[in-house]
Amino acid sequence: MANDFGTPVDGFEKFMIAMLLLLGQSGFLARLGHLAGIIRSPADFPALLYDPLALGVILEYSWQSTAFIGINVLASLLAIGEDYEATAQTLGAGPWQRFRRVILPLVSPSLAAAAVLSFAFAFGAFEAPFLLGQRYPSALPVLAYRSYVDVDLNARPEAMAISMIISAITAAAVLLYMHFARRRAT
Repeated sequence: MANDFGTPVDGFEKFMIAMLLLLGQSGFLARLGHLAGIIRSPADFPALLYDPLALGVILEYSWQSTAFIGINVLASLLAIGEDYEATAQTLGAGPWQRFRRVILPLVSPSLAAAAVLSFAFAFGAFEAPFLLGQRYPSALPVLAYRSYVDVDLNARPEAMAISMIISAITAAAVLLYMHFARRRAT
């Protein structure tokens, strides 16, 4: 598959196209809602793309990071084994108590690490807000990209400053996570 410029379409572009076809007002979910009788016509489907609340962007990042977080938590669960849960069950803990008091505390470090990585990715990525979000106000990565590719070269320092702000906030989130992870380990 190639785009309009003849270059091959990568996986992320296919993913964005899938999101457009799924969440658009004439997309799959709109047509499904119309067929189910929930809405009168596909045009009545709520605008999830290019909306002021950026719901389409949030849904896209949620969908994208769910698999990453799930794989990390699954790896953590497999490393833990079933002994802790079996012990809690033997001591009379119900399913909710086993989850809340045994499983969740054991997987919370990997869950927190995956959440920080997902935040760092979402905070610095410009593709989803650029393709699925509204034009104004723009997300910081989109604003940095537009300033960088502006024909006026005087906009480049602004793009670099925005990029440094994004990097600083991401680094602060990672350092904050590392601080709490170290504190919890001791």
